Amino acid sequence: MSMRQCSRRSALTIIFAGVYACGSLGGMVTLEAQDRDPIQLTLGQALEYAAGSNPALRRATNVTLVNGAEMRSTWAERILPRAQLTLFNTAFTGNLQRQALDNFGNPIADPSAEWNYFSQTVHNLGLSWSFQGASLFQSHERQKLTNEDRDLGLLRTRTDVEIQVQRLFIDALEQKALMQAEEELVAARRIDLDVAERLFSLALRTRVDILNAELAVEQQALTLQQQEATYQRALLALRTAMGLAEDRPLEVGDEPLPLFDPSEFNASDLISRALEINPSMMQSGVQLRSAELALREQKSGWWPEVRFGVDVFRRSYQPETEALFDTSIGSDLESQFYVGFSIPVLSGVFQQNTRQQQAAIDLRNQREQDREARLQLDEVIRGSLLELENQWASAQLSERSREIAQEALALAREEYRLGTRSFEELRAAFQQEADTRRQVITARHAFVDALLTLEEAVGASVRDSRVTLGLGN
Repeated sequence: MSMRQCSRRSALTIIFAGVYACGSLGGMVTLEAQDRDPIQLTLGQALEYAAGSNPALRRATNVTLVNGAEMRSTWAERILPRAQLTLFNTAFTGNLQRQALDNFGNPIADPSAEWNYFSQTVHNLGLSWSFQGASLFQSHERQKLTNEDRDLGLLRTRTDVEIQVQRLFIDALEQKALMQAEEELVAARRIDLDVAERLFSLALRTRVDILNAELAVEQQALTLQQQEATYQRALLALRTAMGLAEDRPLEVGDEPLPLFDPSEFNASDLISRALEINPSMMQSGVQLRSAELALREQKSGWWPEVRFGVDVFRRSYQPETEALFDTSIGSDLESQFYVGFSIPVLSGVFQQNTRQQQAAIDLRNQREQDREARLQLDEVIRGSLLELENQWASAQLSERSREIAQEALALAREEYRLGTRSFEELRAAFQQEADTRRQVITARHAFVDALLTLEEAVGASVRDSRVTLGLGN
């Protein structure tokens, strides 16, 4: 092969290697770009992710995992008879007796004193059962109340997390809508700048109008930049509430806002529903029942304690080491059955009476706490409903204000083109229309926030899913 052919082949090899490397690099860049694409998040996905990753919810879930083990322990340790098996309880003993007794029972020195060694091995199977009054049933009820309180704590945490995620998601939607509104206002300011430049070219306006229009564009661009930062902070708060560990960018998708007339809501019906399903109220009921049980437990302290038991054992007792680790369990069996009563007549009478009085006071206080919680729930629901109605009225008024401001801005622009309105007057119309745009967005999301506050007080959704309006400008 000639030198020229070798050089040509080497050149082709280098070219193909370069193409392959570029293709591989391009594929890597494409995959990396795909990995960095924003996560398009819906409200349902946010709630689903938070249900599995929110730290507070996971902690509350972990707490309930002990319920089954504690209930089994209660049955085994406090309700059912307790069994105990002892095998190969072996011992080796020696003693030396230096004294003896004479024929009259008087102690004398033992002239033949020497060490005596013996061993024993005991195997024992025992069953015991004890109770005092209704302590068996009370132990079971106490454990049930403990488990129920943990389950309600989990339900309460789940409700709080759902409300928190919804509120943060709606806040992110609000900041996104405001950011889009600021982008539209930047575009509108650029159009006004073009109009001012065109009129200046026709000698109908001065250079001052162009500078004012440029200033308006720059100020609106600054407002847009600040709003973008606010939107990113809202996404960070949502990411934390979801427990999202992935560092890919996050974007919230457009979701329909639940906007409807709340005049059909009845406060009394909402309060009645909340008393049945609100986790906080249900926990208050559990704490009240727990206080009632504590008083009954103290009253049971005056009942006699009853103990039953039966032991079956085999004892091997032999000289020297013959009984060490004796495995002959089936011979020389012994058994005993016993019943015991312990009557607390004079033991801790005053202390028991003090504990009973304290339990009665705790019960009365718990009843007052439950009544206070019901009164506060009534206040919160009625106040939230008033706020919801107020926010609905504000949203309606802001919509009407925006329509008026848009019409006024259109007329002001026409008058500016005709020369009957100055740029400063036009700028005032700009600002007024921009403020009404923001007010509409804020009012709509304030209504949803008030709705979430009402649902948080009730403990469940109260919205009518058939009446929704989409996101608008």
